[in-house]
Amino acid sequence: MARPVLAVRHLSVDFRTLRGRVHALRDVSLEVPPNKIVGVLGESGCGKSTLINAVTGLLANNAEITRGEVIFEQADLAKLSERELLKVRGEKISMVFQDPMTAQNPVISVGRQMTDTLYRHRKLSAGEKRKLATGMFRKVGISDPEERMDQFPHEFSGGMRQRISIAMALMMNPDLFIADEPTTALDVTMEAQFIHLLRELQADIGCAVLFISHNLGLIAELCDEVVVMYAGEVVEKGPLAEIFFNPCHHYTRRLIECDPSRVLDRSAVLPTIPGRLPNLTRLPAGCIFRSRCGHAIAECATKSPPLLAVSETHSVACFNHASLIERPAGGRAPRLKSNASENPVLEVDGVHVRYPTGGLIRRLLRPDAPRHMDAVIDVGLKVAEGQTFGLAGESGSGKSSLGRAIMGLTPAKDGSIRFKGDEIRGLPPREFKRYRRAMAMMFQDPVASLSPRQKVRRLVMEPFEIHGADGRDLNREAENLFQMVGLSREFFDRYAHELSGGQARRVGVARALALRPALIIADEPTAGLDVSVQGEILNLLRELQRELGLTYIVISHNLPVLRHVSDRVGIMYLGRIVEQGPTDRIFSRPAHPYTRALLDGIPRPDPSMRRKLESIEGEIPSITNRPPGCEFHPRCPIASDLCRAVPPAATELNQDHVVHCHNPLQGA
Repeated sequence: MARPVLAVRHLSVDFRTLRGRVHALRDVSLEVPPNKIVGVLGESGCGKSTLINAVTGLLANNAEITRGEVIFEQADLAKLSERELLKVRGEKISMVFQDPMTAQNPVISVGRQMTDTLYRHRKLSAGEKRKLATGMFRKVGISDPEERMDQFPHEFSGGMRQRISIAMALMMNPDLFIADEPTTALDVTMEAQFIHLLRELQADIGCAVLFISHNLGLIAELCDEVVVMYAGEVVEKGPLAEIFFNPCHHYTRRLIECDPSRVLDRSAVLPTIPGRLPNLTRLPAGCIFRSRCGHAIAECATKSPPLLAVSETHSVACFNHASLIERPAGGRAPRLKSNASENPVLEVDGVHVRYPTGGLIRRLLRPDAPRHMDAVIDVGLKVAEGQTFGLAGESGSGKSSLGRAIMGLTPAKDGSIRFKGDEIRGLPPREFKRYRRAMAMMFQDPVASLSPRQKVRRLVMEPFEIHGADGRDLNREAENLFQMVGLSREFFDRYAHELSGGQARRVGVARALALRPALIIADEPTAGLDVSVQGEILNLLRELQRELGLTYIVISHNLPVLRHVSDRVGIMYLGRIVEQGPTDRIFSRPAHPYTRALLDGIPRPDPSMRRKLESIEGEIPSITNRPPGCEFHPRCPIASDLCRAVPPAATELNQDHVVHCHNPLQGA
């Protein structure tokens, strides 16, 4: 066999903290073969990022490699000096980081940043470097590269910035390319484009790839081999097909079962993994996964299982893996039954949200520039009591702007917003306050939406302080709310930074429930969460809806999430709802090509269902320069001359299914 490009052998990493040593990695071994893509899979906190930071020499100052080696080109990277590592990073090992919005210097043009990566090639002239950079821009699919080379990062969307990051990383034709959660901030369509692009470039350049993700669908789409990590240990590794079709560790099996995109029906309860990651400052005896397993045997309590060979290429760290070799017959989860009534809680009709694009100075300097942009145009929807309405669409489609307009956080220019029959659009803040008691919003970032200077109990009780808490026992209210969302009293005195993503989301749910609202708008309630935690949050929201009769608007670009929680779904594109109808019908018989593209863009946790092409080409256009006619026509595969000239009117198909399209898809 060919020598691996990267070989990590028995690597252990500790972090020195005030609470003691955190044993972040323990005896981790893996290999990345030439011209192969190896995926590292696991929940947040399992050690994936610590692993790649150890490989690239980017560990924090309080980190210590206590054992092991990282072999690259017959040298141990863990023992190289910073000067020696500089000769490896960027040139032989390159990396794309998780957040595309902070990956580039905001005050230097992207072209300059691209050519700066070629600083070792001193024999190349400035013109030759620019030509190479322009060619790489073109290779990653950025149009008009000659002109766009001189633009700055803020002039590109998130998807384009991630393409630029890939271009910069591949400029030096590295031997090893590392991608750390590279699609977390991207929509499903951009995600599909990224996977397609990375697969093409890897085949073209011939480099090895180490791909870090907690998204099983992306791992199944892209990788050749998989390493599964849990709480700092490798628990299973092997070829992609064996890991997905014959998982031999109970953790791997549970992860695959938890993925919402795997469950195609609207199930009443999504599968989850009970319990939490262990405290890595005080490691439990025996198997690290024992407390969450449910299949532990006596040996698991006293010994840590070594990696045992299941086949020549597949190994697992489990004493009881034989119980998983024969796949048990899986029964279907019970289907979700809606408890919605006919009484509308919210009625939105013809809502228009407009934002100014600049002040007086901008108008003086650029008199021809647009003075405003229309984020939401002519949107109408109804949400009945006890119902969940899902809003889907790419970033920039106007979902959050519509939610903020309903909450009165953003003024709506035109249209009507009626809450329980009362018109609330345009009400002054003093009059709107009494309606806001009956409405609540869960914001997209669960940690950033909580004040870092206040303890969790104070944050949850804040709505009572704002809207009046006369005659209420706040301690009892806090206990009830925490119990309702599955948190104990021990969280009362924690700060936001001491919470995991799932815990912070539960605090956000408790805060939203404080005043017993009739309507909750949840903006990306599962964004950034592991698949197991996603199931917990969705089950919690559904249980609370059933017990309290809540009405939800759930905003998400994660269509599998909307499938499980929504009674009706609206698809937004460039500020308009282009299709809406019952959830089952939207998913089984989409009528708009954009809806079909979004559904095709869902990565499935099944290697046999890999897509050969991108689900949709191009990016969402600028809302300050809208295309004529149907605004989707530049990206639509079936657009006609009529689509390019005339905006489509609403067409009602059946079963309350409405689409704005000149050529609805057959079978809708």
